[in-house]
Amino acid sequence: MKNSFSISYKWATILTVMVVVLLSVGLIINKFFFYEYYLSQEKKEIYSFADNVNNNYDNTEKVISLINEFITKKQASVKLFSENESLEFSFNLFMNNEWKGKGNGHNNRNTINLPHGIEVDLTNEGYVFFNFEHDAITTQLLGLVYTLDNGDILLVSTPFEGIDNTANIAMQFNVYIVLILLLVAVVIVILLARRMTKPIIQLTDMTQKISDLDFSEKFMGQSNDEIQSLGENINSMSESLESALTELKLANEQLVEDIKEKEKNVEMRKTLIANVSHELKTPIALVMSYAEGLRENDVLDDEKKAYYLNVISNEAEHMDGLVRDLLDLTELEYDAFRLDIKPLDLSSLIDEIIDRYAYLIREKKIRVYLDKEDIIEILGDKRRLEQALTNLIVNAIEYTSEEGDISIRVDKDEKTRVVIKNSGSHIRDKDLDKIWTSFFKSKEKDRRIGGSGIGLSIVRAIVEKHKGNYGAYNEEDGVSFYIEI
Repeated sequence: MKNSFSISYKWATILTVMVVVLLSVGLIINKFFFYEYYLSQEKKEIYSFADNVNNNYDNTEKVISLINEFITKKQASVKLFSENESLEFSFNLFMNNEWKGKGNGHNNRNTINLPHGIEVDLTNEGYVFFNFEHDAITTQLLGLVYTLDNGDILLVSTPFEGIDNTANIAMQFNVYIVLILLLVAVVIVILLARRMTKPIIQLTDMTQKISDLDFSEKFMGQSNDEIQSLGENINSMSESLESALTELKLANEQLVEDIKEKEKNVEMRKTLIANVSHELKTPIALVMSYAEGLRENDVLDDEKKAYYLNVISNEAEHMDGLVRDLLDLTELEYDAFRLDIKPLDLSSLIDEIIDRYAYLIREKKIRVYLDKEDIIEILGDKRRLEQALTNLIVNAIEYTSEEGDISIRVDKDEKTRVVIKNSGSHIRDKDLDKIWTSFFKSKEKDRRIGGSGIGLSIVRAIVEKHKGNYGAYNEEDGVSFYIEI
């Protein structure tokens, strides 16, 4: 089982071992070298005292003061040997600091016999150890034989057992201190290890989430070190991956849409072919039938022949218009051309189209109302916009009943909006978006909108090429079509 905090335990273990090793080494050093260090310090202090006595030996009061201070501090004994006498100063707790030297008349400057058969060679200057027994108690002494500048000999002795005991007590005390410090150190190490490894654990969790494509978590450390730099780099990597993944998802969605669009286009192409076949089937059949009638029937009078020829001509025109519309629609929908964008007068263009189809308007006694300025300048492809407006106006004329009304309004704002309204029956609401599809036929109509069935499809394609809008909506007394350029 994976332990997410194992690095904390590793760091805590490493640091704890280091602390234990260091404290253990400290204890070993204290055990084997404290005694020698303590002894050297004691020797140095005794020698410093003897040197002071030597330097102030001409000042008796000063020497006595130094001796009294030393023996009180160290519980020591000091002996001075001259040519004529010897003086002894020893620690006495009950002297009330009234120290006096006591001569013993010992004139041998080579050796001194201390109680209990202890003999000290005064001719051998330096440190000596000897045991002193008193009341069944043996005390080890550290002594110093020091020859003064005037030839007198100074013998300083201090209890050495106190040094040994002090070293042992210090060692024992250090053991207790080390144990306490070790406990405190372990606690501190654990806390520090957790603190040190917390950002690493967070980075581990972050990278795990990133591997699961979860980019929600961000590194928030403020350690200002390599881990902080690593966390910031991971944050940057996470943002880059998230952005790349988002772009990839969008690209994938777009690809799916493109595939659907291609499938839709394929389906539309099949439908288009089927519809074109159906549209062409009837006029071709009529042309063939009437042409056959003309060829086989010799008894037709001139009026019948004219009628046959007129039907053939009309159906040929119908097929020609259908083919032209199909070519235009294909060209528009498959980017087979580029718009020729130039300034043009939209108002004049509308007037020209109305004049062109005035005969149809007069035949149906339609009233046309214009609501526009005399000059409306826009940017666009004149030929294509003329084609779109022609299809809309012809569509309005075709579906306006006799003595009906057609109104054309042009609004100029951010975009130029042309609204063409014809009186007559409504288009079902659910068909308002479908009428812009090629060969759409409303069930309420006997004929397709736009004659060939693709007139409004051409309008849609032209407006889209101009990056405009289009639409249709029912009004109380008719239907309005609009385009925005």
